[in-house]
Amino acid sequence: MSKRLKILYDPEADVLVAKLRKGAVADEELLDNDVLVGYNREGRVVYVEVLDASKKGLVSALAELAKAGAAPRSASKASE
Repeated sequence: MSKRLKILYDPEADVLVAKLRKGAVADEELLDNDVLVGYNREGRVVYVEVLDASKKGLVSALAELAKAGAAPRSASKASE
């Protein structure tokens, strides 16, 4: 099980995904702010998916962090 954070962004769908750990998702919860959280069997968060990420300012915030050199090395842009 990896503890490395991986951030993916799909510009066509405008979805930002933060993968917190590897593993199968046993349950998902859609929060009222268009955030989907996936949990494993132990109840730990596997991923957080943010819908309409650019409209919430998350994409520009990550871009600014990357310019400043503060973005994690595992951050990447989804090509799908």
